[in-house]
Amino acid sequence: MPKKSSAAIDHEIEVLQAQIAILQRREDDFVQILEDMARLRDSIKAEQVALASQITELESQRHPINWLPSELLIQIFVSVIEDNDSDTSAGLAYNSSPVVISHVCRKWRKVAFATSILWSRVSYRSRKWSTSPVCAFINRSGSSLLDLTFSPPPYHVDDYDAAEDERLASECLLHTLSPHLSRVRSITFECTSSASMRLIVEVLIDNLHGLKSLRSLDLSFASLAPCFAGTPLLTLDELGEQSLPDTPSVLTYLRLQQLPPRVISPSLLRSVQTLELSFPQRRSHPAQYILRMSHMHRFLSFIPELQDLVLIETTPLRDIVLEEPSEGQTADNRFVVVAPLELPKLRSLTWKFAYPRDVYTFMSFFGMPALERWEILIANSPTKRNDVSTLRGNHWHEPDSFIQAEPLGGVLSMTALKELCVSCQYGDSLISSLRQFFFPVLEQLEFAYAGKCPPTCDHKHPLPRLDYVFRDPRLSHLTHFTLSHLDVFAGHGKLMLGYMPGLVSLTLISCTGVDDVLEALAEAYGLAMDTERESMRGCGVRVCPKLERITFWGCSDFKFKSLFAVVFARAQPAGSGMFMKAQKDVPSVVSTVLGRKIRPLKKPRVTSPQGGPSSPAKPLTTQNGAPSTLIPIEEALRPVRIACVHVDDCPQITEDEALLLEEFGAVVVYR
Repeated sequence: MPKKSSAAIDHEIEVLQAQIAILQRREDDFVQILEDMARLRDSIKAEQVALASQITELESQRHPINWLPSELLIQIFVSVIEDNDSDTSAGLAYNSSPVVISHVCRKWRKVAFATSILWSRVSYRSRKWSTSPVCAFINRSGSSLLDLTFSPPPYHVDDYDAAEDERLASECLLHTLSPHLSRVRSITFECTSSASMRLIVEVLIDNLHGLKSLRSLDLSFASLAPCFAGTPLLTLDELGEQSLPDTPSVLTYLRLQQLPPRVISPSLLRSVQTLELSFPQRRSHPAQYILRMSHMHRFLSFIPELQDLVLIETTPLRDIVLEEPSEGQTADNRFVVVAPLELPKLRSLTWKFAYPRDVYTFMSFFGMPALERWEILIANSPTKRNDVSTLRGNHWHEPDSFIQAEPLGGVLSMTALKELCVSCQYGDSLISSLRQFFFPVLEQLEFAYAGKCPPTCDHKHPLPRLDYVFRDPRLSHLTHFTLSHLDVFAGHGKLMLGYMPGLVSLTLISCTGVDDVLEALAEAYGLAMDTERESMRGCGVRVCPKLERITFWGCSDFKFKSLFAVVFARAQPAGSGMFMKAQKDVPSVVSTVLGRKIRPLKKPRVTSPQGGPSSPAKPLTTQNGAPSTLIPIEEALRPVRIACVHVDDCPQITEDEALLLEEFGAVVVYR
């Protein structure tokens, strides 16, 4: 092969480089084409995603739930979380409702994460500590106020491993929340170990200035008889410490269950409006706490704004006496003498499981001038007290005798009470519970049997006579009366209703002896001549001339004719179609109705203090200022029509029979 010259080699190199340049340009063109195709492919994919999103959006519009705006969804989510806050069926340590909501769909997840209030309920219900769920809720809650709940499963008090786990979990929870105490709005802390309760009490004491948003506090033990051994809770007395006036307090609700009240700082108590105490008495040992009257008397003195008081199985053991022992009670030097504590703003009192002989004794230690509503459940008195070193009730010398008759020690006048609801486990307990009270302005009264009785039980629970229950049974201001699961003896219905001249509404729930009550309501005041039929018929009523509404729930022992007679008797006015003199001549009217001549009594005359001429005496009033329960003749002869009759679950009354009452102007509700 001939040897090439340098010029030839340079020429060939130039040719090859030109070819390479051409190929490079072609490659660049192909790359550009590929990039354009990739962009085109991406745009097609993006368009497909957008179209698919539109299809999904259109598909979602078929479901009405997706028509709701986000603002309304938030309100629904909040309601769901509030309703399911105590649901532990999932077995999780935290509140699972917001987590479940966030997993439904993309929209709900976005709304849930953007709504901080959904994550403000920080609850922990396990003895095994886990940091992640608590931190997740705190972080997602943003700046919202927090509601803390610690409620691990209860265990036996002798399980020391469980007690240690619970203590560690509570300690870690409180440590995690310590930077956020200023945002805590409510605390619900329920535990079995007193060591765990000690931790939350110490947090409350050490962070009075930091708990500036705390409005609700609930501290309770899950065990029936907590032991305080090894803790200072029995000896700790925060009430003895000076209240800090500059400490902000917005606490309005406080609940204590088996925790000594004196561990709560008075700085927190001065704004409390609702107080709930629960101290069920069990056989005690030295390491348990027993609520005494001196403790409660002192504790309530630090709550000037108290409006609602709830006592659940709470009857303090009396270790103090009033300044002046009343009749039937003897002073005892063993006890400290105190004055009745005034609760000027208390409007509602709920007392569950009170012993009959303890009611007056407890109430006499407090003045309640503004009390308007009183709900009380009277329990059967035990045959023997567990603790006899300090007696309850009026029993000073016979601690084992609970039915021994004692003279009435005094009378309390409930001058502002308008609503009284009394439940009992035995009818006779009503007789010994309220005999030392006056109710001069009572407007609503309810008696109910609250004992345990199987549905098929035929045993009747008699209602005592009203004059046996109350010291003064005259209830001239009463407008609403309810009886529940009680038996009205024959003849008692008329006696009972005779004390209620202003009754407007009568409700009977699963009662027996209803016929006797209806007969009393239908009894005519007298007889008068019907000029249209030229015959004598009853006119007016004897009791409750203002009655407008009658309600029956589950009453199966009365007949329709008894109910019909009540409505009919009150639908026919005495002056309609009857031969009778003018109503202005009252003695003549009464004589016509009663069928005998009535001679009016002479009006007594009194001498004025200045010795002037005498004047007719003023109408007499009762000793306690209550008006008379006598019914004026005009009202008795012209009673108010029955406006509404409600019949529910009364199988002996058919719907057709009930609707017959509409002919007399009554609105009938039949179910």
